[in-house]
Amino acid sequence: TSRVSSRQFGRSEHNFGVDASKAQLLEALCHSQTRARKAENAAQRAHSEKEHILRLFLKQATHLFAYKQLFRLLQLESIYLQIECKNTMVPWDQLSALFPWLATRDEQSGETGSSKKRKRSSESSYDVGRLAFAVAIGMSLAGAGLFLGWTLGWLLSTF
Repeated sequence: TSRVSSRQFGRSEHNFGVDASKAQLLEALCHSQTRARKAENAAQRAHSEKEHILRLFLKQATHLFAYKQLFRLLQLESIYLQIECKNTMVPWDQLSALFPWLATRDEQSGETGSSKKRKRSSESSYDVGRLAFAVAIGMSLAGAGLFLGWTLGWLLSTF
């Protein structure tokens, strides 16, 4: 009987050692899961904060663009009222500063009248090529922007 009791005692020590290691593993697993949950919550908070900041940034950019357009509209209205009420001509410098695309290339280069005529006749075919090239570049940039926006829209919609 002493032999049996010593075997049982050995088994119980062995079982106790296994149970202790299992308990340690389970405790480590619980701590690991707790840390993972905390990290997941922190990541979710960071993502929601990033989304909030992006919304605020886009809102501010939209407001800035709207104010810029309103400022230009007020400048235009001011010029219109100057023309209507005072019957005066607005200086071309003021108009070209407001609308840079209105200034012609000849005025930008500052050439005289006779050299302008000679240059226009020699550049007529060159201008068409330049225009076609500019349109092609513009269309390719617009296509690239559309592709990039579409791709980023699909990528960011999953977050």
